[in-house]
Amino acid sequence: MRTFLAYFQNLRFKQKLFISYMVVSIIPLLVLGLFSYHQAGNFLLQQAKQNLDGAISQIADTINYRAKQHEAIINSITQNVVFKRIFVAGDGDFPVLYRDYVDPFFSNILDFNKDILQISVFTDNPAILRGEYILPLGLTSGAPWANSEKAQTQWHIQNGKLYATRPFVGEEGASLGKPSAILFLSIDADRMFQDLAEIKTDAYGVLIVNQQGTPLWSKSIRLSSPLPTSIDLALNPDERVGSLTSNHTDYMYITQDIPETGWKLVYLTPQAEISVNAKRIVSATVLITVICLAVLLLIIWMFSNTFVKRIIKLNKNMMTVEKGNLKIDVSSQSRDEIGQLTNRFGQMIANINTLIEEVYQSKITQKEAELKALQTQINPHFLYNTLSIINWKALEIDAMEISQITNTVSRFYRTVLNKGRDFISVRHELDNAKDYMQIQSIMHNYSFDFICEVDEELLRYDMINLVFQPILENALEHGIDQLRKGEGRGRIELRGYQVGGDLLFSIADNGPGMTPERAEEVLQLQTAGYGLKNVHERIQIRFGQPYGLRIESEVGRGTTVVMTFPAYQAAVQPLSKSTPV
Repeated sequence: MRTFLAYFQNLRFKQKLFISYMVVSIIPLLVLGLFSYHQAGNFLLQQAKQNLDGAISQIADTINYRAKQHEAIINSITQNVVFKRIFVAGDGDFPVLYRDYVDPFFSNILDFNKDILQISVFTDNPAILRGEYILPLGLTSGAPWANSEKAQTQWHIQNGKLYATRPFVGEEGASLGKPSAILFLSIDADRMFQDLAEIKTDAYGVLIVNQQGTPLWSKSIRLSSPLPTSIDLALNPDERVGSLTSNHTDYMYITQDIPETGWKLVYLTPQAEISVNAKRIVSATVLITVICLAVLLLIIWMFSNTFVKRIIKLNKNMMTVEKGNLKIDVSSQSRDEIGQLTNRFGQMIANINTLIEEVYQSKITQKEAELKALQTQINPHFLYNTLSIINWKALEIDAMEISQITNTVSRFYRTVLNKGRDFISVRHELDNAKDYMQIQSIMHNYSFDFICEVDEELLRYDMINLVFQPILENALEHGIDQLRKGEGRGRIELRGYQVGGDLLFSIADNGPGMTPERAEEVLQLQTAGYGLKNVHERIQIRFGQPYGLRIESEVGRGTTVVMTFPAYQAAVQPLSKSTPV
């Protein structure tokens, strides 16, 4: 087995698929085809006979049940004491009995039994004749049931009409010879035999025969030849289900007795029209299929260990890489196409990781170099102007003001340089911004107002060094300095607050503003100095894409720069969803 698996593992992928499809396809086709060929013929007739036999038995029971219901109605009339007094003994005040008893009783039976078409009593007493309920006995002259002396119900079908008769007898139940009164019920034959039209067969015939085998009632559904007129000799008395030939047509028949009426129900269908219920064939097929699948699953499992399983693993690795995780090891020891593809994919991931690392480190190094250069040489022009102010003030005012300016400049540069560290506390960065704006206020001859409102809770966090100063410088240069005379006093506001796990700072000026298109371009422009684009990229490199700068501006309504940082503390783990690089 190991030799075979080793050989199969090194086959070409196309050969593996060919062998697998051949094995998976041929085995179930051969097994199911042979089994179906040998079993379908035997199941065909047997299944049809069983299903039809059950249906015919149920229909016969339903007809017998309806006959019993009618028999109960007949008993309620012929065995009623009042009716015996009227129709047998002739006692009592007949008009009153008819009005109070006979007419309501018969009417109720007709109202509650829609399949009873007529109720009549034929009597030889002319004094009690009334409408259709009580008729003269002479009307039954010549009827075969008129002279019956049996005190039991007789069922008749004549010319497609169904009716039941029963003579009235005396109190003791003894026969009176020729009956003096006979009960007659006319019954709707279509309602009585309505279930016979619902047999699930394409073509069939149904016969109701008496004890002598003479058909009393028949129904034909899509039969091409007429039903036999007498079948008593053709039926086998020892079996309910059998076959017979009539009018050159081979029939399958099913018989069922209807005890209440003494009839027999005979169902006939041509052998050629029998439709099979494939339930047993399907069940057997499913069983064989399950067995085949068990064998196939074993074979597929063996194959999957060599190539399918490795394809699934390779696909999962690709999905992992697609989601952004490149830190996975992808390799294979196989020498086929899947193994080669896996190894090449793993080598490609390694190359991508190398390139990403090189570019990433290059980007960080570049930004750090820019920051170091900025920290050691911050705007010489600004420094020159500041020193000029100090000199001018030394000549114009006393030493206290010179001391104040000197201290402010000293604090500013000390905070900016930050001993070479990238991160600074929010408190110190705000102090740096205030010192810078104080110097700028002196340089601008106190021509603008600076407002700083930051929630006290934010002061415990850390942030990137030298972020506020470039934005404040832009607010002065492109905002406050661009105000024309008469447009009002300049105003710059720095506000800070926390939203969830993020810190938001906004620097707004009341300068001339800019168009939305220009505001969008600002973050994309690379300026000669330390511009907004540089600040934006530093934040994103450290904290990820969700953070950075956002500019909101409108012509004539000033400009607002919104900065977003995670709630971060350099000495502990980050408090936000993003971790700085």
